[in-house]
Amino acid sequence: MDLESVVLSAMRWSIIATIGVLCVACGSKTDDDHDTSSSSTIGGIGGMIGTGGSGGTTGTGGTAGGGAGIVVPPDATLPERLSVASITMTEGVKAGVSNWRIWGTSSLGVAPVFTAPLANCETLVGFTTGSGNGVTARVARLSVSDQLVESYDLGGYELRGLAAEPDGHFGALLWSDSTDKIYVGRYDLAGATSWPLEELTNSDNTPDDFGIGDSRLEYGAGKYGAYYHVHSTSGHEGDTMKWVDAATGGESTAWAWGCSHSMSNLLRFNPGDSTFMPACVTDCYPGTSGSFNTNSIGGLYINHSNGKIMDVDAGCNGSVAGELGGAALAPSGWLVAFNAHQNPATLGQASYEPSSMDQDIGIATVGSGYSPGSVVWLTTTPNVEEADSSIARWQPSGASDEQYIVGWAESGTTYKLARIDRNGAVLEAAVDVSATASWGHRDDPFRVHDQGDVVWAWFDAPGSTTLQVARIASGNSPSCASF
Repeated sequence: MDLESVVLSAMRWSIIATIGVLCVACGSKTDDDHDTSSSSTIGGIGGMIGTGGSGGTTGTGGTAGGGAGIVVPPDATLPERLSVASITMTEGVKAGVSNWRIWGTSSLGVAPVFTAPLANCETLVGFTTGSGNGVTARVARLSVSDQLVESYDLGGYELRGLAAEPDGHFGALLWSDSTDKIYVGRYDLAGATSWPLEELTNSDNTPDDFGIGDSRLEYGAGKYGAYYHVHSTSGHEGDTMKWVDAATGGESTAWAWGCSHSMSNLLRFNPGDSTFMPACVTDCYPGTSGSFNTNSIGGLYINHSNGKIMDVDAGCNGSVAGELGGAALAPSGWLVAFNAHQNPATLGQASYEPSSMDQDIGIATVGSGYSPGSVVWLTTTPNVEEADSSIARWQPSGASDEQYIVGWAESGTTYKLARIDRNGAVLEAAVDVSATASWGHRDDPFRVHDQGDVVWAWFDAPGSTTLQVARIASGNSPSCASF
């Protein structure tokens, strides 16, 4: 190594060490005595500008984490860019339900947690607190340094989706378990509603539970898209795709009955294409024809049945051998991440044997017209079960090529991050970040701020009052909207 390289390397690690020292002292107490001085969980250089928060209507400011506009060396690794802020809420998060996953059911651990970046560089995080029928839908508003600014109480519902508009308004998908009704509400940052809650209805199905399938809410082109599981009056399980006009609250229907059974779902809007992309995993239709016992087959489908990423083993009885993880916004189209089996799919209800087959992480491109590309497998691990994938566009300072960050969980306990290009080529090998960060089961957690930081949130366990917020710092200077 030449002298210049030695000096540059020493300077880089000196900066990182200095940042670590700064983070130890970045907690403080506000005039309202919200204690923000507890120890921070810092994965690397991400905690440089973490400061004490101002609290909010509920909860406390939390520990120092990252924040927008952190300066990082161009060659910093993902763990060095990763920081986590811990924020104390006043009520514990609701437990997750048991849901159909890979060839059977298992607990989702914690009720869904949704992250929605705001154009002013703040972040919204939505979740549900309480238990049984005594639940509350909540949204936490976080500052640019990932500290609590305000917490919104959206009423006695379960939060099933969250999306933000460029002007600071946000929408929430709210579900009542006791009445089997689901609504979309629109709010400003003062917590005021734009119109009365809009109930979403179909004549022959309702969202009776979420022990099967998912729910998603996205904003784009002046409307909210709501995509969620429904149960028909004839006793079947499917999904519906709804639109709600952001200005008026008026409802319309893209389809009343889609994938069946609808086992996992995604919904993303790409502003560059002005297009929504719904995706589902089905254990039966639209791919199955004939006897369920001998002919059943599942698949990963785009926009109901406009495109198919791949077939997967399935039984038309809830058993399915694939699961959607997340979708990243490409310059045009999307990159979809999922777990499934690499062996070619076979027909029938005995097609998959969990004890001898395994789940790997794959990605596929999806064009703006819903045409999928070939599957690229990121893992090939015969003795390791992988799931809970997520993916986000990555545009760090100094980089001009198209990159993505992808994450997944091994055996439900080891969380890994990797960096890839559009074709799935590995740019930075997968690294275990479990000591610093994790994420929820099937939450599609990763989201991207305008300046390029990747953020997500989670709770470690049911009943926990500690909201964890992770940030991977891009090093870009933020341009924050004023509203």
